[in-house]
Amino acid sequence: MSGLDKKGGIDNTVAAVLDLERPLEFISEEKFREVAKLLEAVHEQPGVQQILDHVRPRLVKLRPGRKPNLQRLFYMPLEDLLVGETASPDNGMLPRHLPALVWRYIAQTGDAEALKQLDVALKRTGTGDHEAHRKIAKRLWPLASAVLVDLVASPGHAKGMLGREVGLIEELNETAALLQAADAIDALKQELPPPPIRSLSDEQMGSIRRTIVDNAKGDADLVYVMALIVMVRMAKRADFLESIMGMTLGLSGADKPLVYARLSRLVMTEVTDRARQLSATDKGNLVGLADNARNLVTGLVAAEKALKNDPRARHQLSEMRKTAEKTVTQVVDNAKGTVVAAISVGPDAPLESLIETENSILALRKCQTFAGHIGLDKAVTGALGGIVGEVRDKANKLFASIGHKGGHQPDRAEVEQEMYWAVRMTELAGNPDDADKIRRQGMKALA
Repeated sequence: MSGLDKKGGIDNTVAAVLDLERPLEFISEEKFREVAKLLEAVHEQPGVQQILDHVRPRLVKLRPGRKPNLQRLFYMPLEDLLVGETASPDNGMLPRHLPALVWRYIAQTGDAEALKQLDVALKRTGTGDHEAHRKIAKRLWPLASAVLVDLVASPGHAKGMLGREVGLIEELNETAALLQAADAIDALKQELPPPPIRSLSDEQMGSIRRTIVDNAKGDADLVYVMALIVMVRMAKRADFLESIMGMTLGLSGADKPLVYARLSRLVMTEVTDRARQLSATDKGNLVGLADNARNLVTGLVAAEKALKNDPRARHQLSEMRKTAEKTVTQVVDNAKGTVVAAISVGPDAPLESLIETENSILALRKCQTFAGHIGLDKAVTGALGGIVGEVRDKANKLFASIGHKGGHQPDRAEVEQEMYWAVRMTELAGNPDDADKIRRQGMKALA
């Protein structure tokens, strides 16, 4: 078969897979593994990277065995920082097409014979022989680093290599630093728990500090990339930033604030994304608003603590805090209005209304967990207390009417339904003791 025929066959296969982009999420595990191998083999074809990005969550989860190649080994120090093509740069993350562009340059200008020998050695290893892959990677990284150090040393050549991607010159410099620190980064990743890392012990933080100091030797760029690699693996990045920058990392007095500022951009990006997500949430979805407001406030609290000495960051965080306060105030007002209206109707309300009522109380309960951080704890607690009070008043009136001479006598089924509804509403509002009291009063009235 000619090269053209082969290419035509590949193009047809890729086109077929493109048509199946959505079904890839649902096919069997066995078939998914087969498709993943095919996609990896033709990953440079147009549209294939888009499919890989789309199914990456499942790809990572299943971790199908993939044929190793030098490019994948080259990516190892960078992989924690790779993001989709639409992601905003300038925060330490690397758009996926940049490493691909860099690798092509290395393959074209690097030591061809050395690369060929590494490729031959890699092909002799098994798919799952990760230790052998790592040994070859440790021989590849210095070769790639040497090429990149020469490239970034000449800004004109670096811009020429980037071409239309010249706006990624800072990310190119970062990539060069990552390859210089590749061995140390690999050691850090081997010692750390898998991401997301919830917390690190004092011993682990000490080990991170020693690794950075011993390998960076005061170089600000190397300190930055090593701290960044750990930071992106943390569940609470702002907390890690505060901790690591409180340590002695061998930086000069002039370099330390610059490294801190570069790392803080990732924290600001994360909080800004949370604020954007909150703004995009359907205003009628009170539970979703409460969830996203909590997510934003949690990030704000940590970021404000870590960036307290950055006036610009403090201003931006203050504006986002106002957004959170406004959203929670709206949730409280809307939820309270919905529930108060529902109390007047009781359990006879349509099912859709009952569900909306329960969701409104749930939204208030969610807001209760973080409202204190934005000065709205009294408003949320007051709304929930008011709901419990109105439900209790309605239940008391119902129980008092039982056995009352001369008045309408509700039947037992009606009283039981009202009682269980009142108990349910009170429990949802977070008052199990009051709910139990209503239940006991109702049972006593019915006895």
